[in-house]
Amino acid sequence: MNKRILVDAGMLVSFLVLLDYRYVRSVGHEGLALVFFILFLLHTWFNRQWYRSLPRGRWNGDRKLTFLADILLIGSFAAVIVSGVLIAHSLPHIFGSAPRLVHQIHHVAGYLMVPAIGFHLGIHWNAILPRMERAMGIHKISFLPLLHKILLLLLMAGGIYFSFYYSIGSRIFLKSIPNARSLPITLWTFTFGHLLIISLYAAMAYYLQKLVRRRR
Repeated sequence: MNKRILVDAGMLVSFLVLLDYRYVRSVGHEGLALVFFILFLLHTWFNRQWYRSLPRGRWNGDRKLTFLADILLIGSFAAVIVSGVLIAHSLPHIFGSAPRLVHQIHHVAGYLMVPAIGFHLGIHWNAILPRMERAMGIHKISFLPLLHKILLLLLMAGGIYFSFYYSIGSRIFLKSIPNARSLPITLWTFTFGHLLIISLYAAMAYYLQKLVRRRR
């Protein structure tokens, strides 16, 4: 399988597990965060041409949208990493314990990465999908376009449902969530639910990009 697909899949899975501290505890959370960071560096290396191309070419609407989606992801990721280092239990705290604000930034930036990853995937979906189809050996199936539409509807419906179920908006804006701790959650339902939420934002970004391209 393509190395890029393996790295990207590893990043996605590790992020989904990292998103809820309760499942892996302190040591597991920080260890998995290190794995995610290494995978991010590999992802950046594989796509280093994007950084080199920034000063070149014409900045049309499509390119601006792509840039904004990528900057949202990079910015939220940077906030998670910096705040994570400041509150990590396994690292010495030279300046004492971090204030509550740092914990809030870590929380908000982490959940902000959910739509950010979705936007990133949706904007780059035209490049990602063919590689996935070839890797899975399904690129020659005749009814593949119909299958894509059916899956899209199911993913978006699931994403809307789990967005309300897990109160994503309230988590990003630090609003209180009634009975949040009483939700029947397992690692499987949590990761699957947030994968569907990411898929919802990916679909939104994909069709927004198509709209921008039609207006050229």
